[in-house]
Amino acid sequence: MSIVITGSSDDLIDIEGDISEEFSHLPHDDGPAYLAFSDGTLLQVQYDGVWRITTLKKGACQFSKEEAESEDSDNYSDRVTLTGKIRWVAYATKWANESKKR
Repeated sequence: MSIVITGSSDDLIDIEGDISEEFSHLPHDDGPAYLAFSDGTLLQVQYDGVWRITTLKKGACQFSKEEAESEDSDNYSDRVTLTGKIRWVAYATKWANESKKR
């Protein structure tokens, strides 16, 4: 199994592959988005002319990432590929963890 995560346009996060989904995200209103995967991977996705995907936690799946070039090119989104057993993906605009202080 494998899935690819990218940003498109200025408001969509795309999941393609064995799981396919499109999340509408308005980055200027909500800040970053977070994607959690059943293997334990947690990604932060943010758009500021270029889609940047940051790994907050690596899970059990094989992980690879291609960096975006620039907002002036056709390659304006990082591209993350997860290969392994993934049953679900969850989208959120906020997250909490025990080490995060308020």
